[in-house]
Order: sequence, then structure tokens, then C-alpha cells
Amino acid sequence: MKITFLGTGTSTGVPVIGCRCAVCQSEDKKNHRTRPSIVITIGDKNILVDTAPELRLQAIRSCITHVDAILFTHIHADHILGLDDVRVYSMLQETMIPCYGSHATIEHICTFFHYVFKKREYANVTIPKLTPVTIDGPFQLFGLDVIPIDLLHGQMPVLGFRIENFAYVTDCSFIPPTSIERLQNLDLLVLEAIRWHPPHPTHFTIPEALEIVEQLQPKRCYFTHLTHEVEHDSTNARLPDHVQLAYDGLVVAV
Repeated sequence: MKITFLGTGTSTGVPVIGCRCAVCQSEDKKNHRTRPSIVITIGDKNILVDTAPELRLQAIRSCITHVDAILFTHIHADHILGLDDVRVYSMLQETMIPCYGSHATIEHICTFFHYVFKKREYANVTIPKLTPVTIDGPFQLFGLDVIPIDLLHGQMPVLGFRIENFAYVTDCSFIPPTSIERLQNLDLLVLEAIRWHPPHPTHFTIPEALEIVEQLQPKRCYFTHLTHEVEHDSTNARLPDHVQLAYDGLVVAV
């Protein structure tokens, strides 16, 4: 399994519009962060997790030539607004692409991107060819078990995902005990850690994320969903050896 980090920033991205802070002005590309998304590659299959607003640029940069399925964590703009760019994959592949999410997520996406799913009305327009799939528990994808992980993003229910010995947990501030059980014995955990301080009402801070790492004991962990308050190198130097910051374009083998 291979994990490609397409984007590792928060909803504003980094640099932030109009900001002159040291991280936003940094020449280190690891401090330049687009909105959060990954691609999970298993054999010859690519599973895209979320469709960030910069999907087109992310896919070009990381040479993502095909997408075989899409997993959605939740409906916030920084996680879905790049969906229209999937139409290029539909054109290249000439296949329907299944997209998976909770009932609320799929319902919202079908409403927000109504032109994608009302194919009769837009029959002569180039649109993504998607098959929406509502999930409420583990399911099979390309012969592997995909386990949705229930999380809370403030008061909002969202999903993480576990496939084999890898898990992706972003945009959350609380992991219920049943989900903690599903996140045991991981080779690789990707976990959000928005900033050092102060506490955030809907996201883990770095100290809070480190407590989760201590509890779960994954072999390796990468933090994602980082703000412009987090400088890459100086922050990495303060983290345990098995915990690092992810950055846009990073590829990790599991």
C-alpha cells in the first residue's frame, strides 16, 4: 500500500491570503499546504480520500493518472469542492467511479452537485460519472475491508477510514471509545493536529494529537491538517521519532 499526500493544510491553505507571517512567506515547499486529501494506492487501484478545491493541481503535481474510488470524510468545503475535477478521470477511464460516504454526506453531495447526478437534464454536458454509495459499516473495496471510523468534529459526526494496517483520521476533536478500539495495531496512522495552541473547538491540537498517538501506539504517525502557525522543520524537531509532519507531495509506503 502507498499513501500520497495531496494536501496537508487547513481550510485556508498555507500561505493564507494576505498573511505575512514567517510560515506563509517561507521558501520551504514543505510549508506550502493545499487543502487536505490523500490517495491510497493498492496494486493498480487508486482510492481518493476527499476532493479538495485544489484537486486538479494536486493530481498534476503527484501524477495521479486514474481514480478508481472516492471516500468522503464529511461535507465541509475544503473536502468536497474539487469534485468537478473528477470528470477528467471519468473521460479518461470511461467508467463510473463509486464514491462512498455517510448518508448525510452522500445526500449533501448529491444536492450540492445536483448537475452530476441529474444526468438526463445534463446529458450533453461533460460531468463526473459517479455512483454514490451510502455506507453505515465496514465494506469491501477491491478485495480489502474498509472500516469507517466514527469521529466527532466538534459536534459534527464525520468519518475516518481504516484499510488493513493504515488509518486516516482528519478533522476531529474526539474519538469515541469504540473507534479507539478500531484504531489499534496500526503500522501507519495519519492524524490531524491543527496547531500547538490554543485549544480548538473542532480540531485536535498537536499536544492532543500526541496524547492520541500515545494511546494508540501506531508504529508510525504523520500529522496533517496543519495551519500556518506550524513551521515544518522546527516542529518536526520537537516530535517523537515515530511522529512526523506530513507535507504536500509526500509518498509513504505501508
